[in-house]
Amino acid sequence: MPVARWMRRLAVAGVLLCFAVVVLGAYVRLSAAGLGCPDWPGCYGHLTPLGAQHSAAAQAAYAGRPLAPGKAWREMIHRYAAAPSGW
Repeated sequence: MPVARWMRRLAVAGVLLCFAVVVLGAYVRLSAAGLGCPDWPGCYGHLTPLGAQHSAAAQAAYAGRPLAPGKAWREMIHRYAAAPSGW
């Protein structure tokens, strides 16, 4: 019995995580923040948009795509939520 309960909880957690990723993905898409961070897996070469915000080298590398912090955070939150579903 304990294994069945554990598997059920894991399945429910997986479904909830997938639902959250879909909802966050829709939010990112509808707010036009899909390329808030143009590189992967970081954001302008940094783990978070905070590091990119203060980096002149990151801004120079993507001169055609200036950093919009709000869009960058929306995109990175979606990436952080989607990462566990890929494991």
